[in-house]
Amino acid sequence: MGVDDDIEARFRTAGSFAESLKQGQFELFCQPIVPVDTGKVDYKYMEIFVRFREEEDKLIAPGSFFPVLEANHLTSMLDRWVVRDVMRWIWTKRRDQPNWFVPRVSVNLADDTLRELDFSAYVRDQLTAMKIPGERLAFEITAQQMVRHTHAAKQAVAGLKSLGCPCAVADFSGNEAAAKFCKEAGVQTVKLEGSLIRNIHKSSAALSRLVALAAACRTLGLQTIAEFVEEKETLPMLRKAGVDFAQGFGIAKPGPLALIS
Repeated sequence: MGVDDDIEARFRTAGSFAESLKQGQFELFCQPIVPVDTGKVDYKYMEIFVRFREEEDKLIAPGSFFPVLEANHLTSMLDRWVVRDVMRWIWTKRRDQPNWFVPRVSVNLADDTLRELDFSAYVRDQLTAMKIPGERLAFEITAQQMVRHTHAAKQAVAGLKSLGCPCAVADFSGNEAAAKFCKEAGVQTVKLEGSLIRNIHKSSAALSRLVALAAACRTLGLQTIAEFVEEKETLPMLRKAGVDFAQGFGIAKPGPLALIS
C-alpha cells in the first residue's frame, strides 16, 4: 500500500479523521512574515501550516493528504482544529509568560470552510474562550477561491472582519483591477505570488511591474506581502518596489510552532 492509499484509508470518514486529530498525528508548523524594511525574523507575524505525522519521524505535507480530505469533505474539520490548536498555543504561552507578545497568526481556509455559514461564530467562540483579540488571528483565501466562490468568500470575509480578524488574498498575480476587486471584497492584504517576485533582481521589466502593482495596492489601502522570497538579492528590490512584508525560504523555512518561544 502506497502513502496516498494509506492516507485515503485513514481519512475516509469523519470518525477516522477525528481520531487522527485526537491522537496528535497532525502538527502545526509556521513560517515568519517579516517587514521588508528590516527583514528581521522575529515571529511577530507568521503563516500557519499543517503536517501529518505518518510515522515517528516522517512528516507529510498537505499536498499528499489535503486532496483526500477535500474529496471526503473533511477540510472544514481540519480548519477548525487548526484555529482551536493555534488559539490554545497562544493561551498557554500567555498563561506561562504573562508579558509574552501575542503574534499575528495567519490560517488558510479551504473551500468547504468558506461555505460554512457558522464558521465565523466558531472563531468568535474560540477567541472569547481564550481571551485573544481578533486582530491576532488572520485568515487567507486564495485568489482562485475569490474567483470560484466569490459570494461565499465575501460572506466569510465579512463575518471574520466583524470579529476584528484581518483577511488576505494569497497567490495574487493580478493587476490593479484585480486588487480593487480584493479591496471591495473586504480584504486588507494581498500576498503577491512567486511569479511576480522571483525575477525582480534580474529583470527591470519584472521590477517595474511590481513597483506599479505595489503602488496601486498602496493607493487602495491594501498591504502587500511578497511570497516565495528565495534569494537574498530579492529583499532590497522589494524595498525599492514599496512592498510591505516578505515571506519565503530565503528568509526562514517553516518550522514547528511548538518550538517558537
